[in-house]
Order: sequence, then structure tokens, then C-alpha cells
Amino acid sequence: MAEASLTSRWRARLRKAWGDHVYRSSESVMLECRRAWVRAGTGVSDGLTFVTARNADALPPLGTWLSPRARAFADMCRAGKLGLFVLRDGQAVGCAWLALSDHRDAHSREFYRIAPGEAYHYCWLVEPAERSRGTALHLCRYVLRMLGELGIERQFGIIDRDNRASYQVQRHFGYRECGVRVRHIHLFHQRWTRVSHYEGMLGFKRIPRVASGS
Repeated sequence: MAEASLTSRWRARLRKAWGDHVYRSSESVMLECRRAWVRAGTGVSDGLTFVTARNADALPPLGTWLSPRARAFADMCRAGKLGLFVLRDGQAVGCAWLALSDHRDAHSREFYRIAPGEAYHYCWLVEPAERSRGTALHLCRYVLRMLGELGIERQFGIIDRDNRASYQVQRHFGYRECGVRVRHIHLFHQRWTRVSHYEGMLGFKRIPRVASGS
């Protein structure tokens, strides 16, 4: 039993090392939501507050999990992005970011054209300890409310098909696939992005069931 456990741990480490330093790929889909589709509903956000940061000086105190991203968040503000944060006990435990003009990410080699009345949202983050408390739902409601106040008619974002929770949350609030697939390929620390189109609905990737032994 101990030998099998050790072998399993080493295999996991080798898979991670391979993905981090040699090769990995991911597939995402674009989900969009138009004003008429929004199903924000209502929810009681006991103990939570919300902040929108339009400049680096307005960034709220970051919790332990988000704090390593402080410099990146400040850079995003200086690039004209809006940061929407959810706070518990005065510290940010989650966020989402909005681009209201054309968005280019040099790291991921992505470019999204944003027309007047549109917004691109990205970098959705929720502290792991908050995910079972419904905090992601409250953050999404806040984002939708702010988008409405900004007069946004269409918002869209990219969801990794392996990220079942994020996909389901956005579908819950009225988002729909719009036929755009984004593939990221990492090879020896180089990254390529390929965008293609499809018809119908891909959905999130379902984990295959493993037949139990008799």
C-alpha cells in the first residue's frame, strides 16, 4: 500500500513537471450575456461588501490568497481596467476584471475587440475557502449589476472547459456560448493561442466515469 501511494505521488509530480516545463494545452469557450438574458436574481450577502477599483489607489486590502497579485492588479488599473472585488471582514477574497475597450494580453497572446456598449470580463478569482459559501454567486451578481449601471448591452468572457464550476455559474446567470473556441498551447515556456469557430454547444468537459472493479 505504501509503495503504491509513493508511486502515485511521483507520477503526479512528473505530470505536473511535464505540464509546467514541457507541454500542456487547454481549451476554452467564449460565453456572452446580453442585457435581456440576465438572470441575476437576488441573494443575501451576509458579511460581504463590494468595491470597484478604477485606479491603483482604490484597490482594497487583499486577503492572503490574493495578495501575491497586488502588483498585477495595480498594473491592470493603470492599463484602464476596472477591478470588482468582494470583501469579507474588510479584506478582498475574490475579484473579477473588466475591459471596456479593446483588450490585448501579451502573455496569453489574446486580443479581443470590444465595441461600444460591450465589456470583456476576465481574471475571475475566488479564494478557495470561500467557494463553498456561495461567494462566487454574490460576486457574479455584483458584476452584473455594475455592468447594468455602466450601460453595457453585451458582456463576454472566456471559460476553460475544465472549469466546470465557473461554466455553470455563468450559465446560471444567463450566459450562452457564442461559437468561439480558444485553445492555449504551452511548449517549453512558449505559448500560442488559436481561436476558431464552431456551431452548437460544447459545454464543459465531463470527467469520464471509471468502472469500479468487482
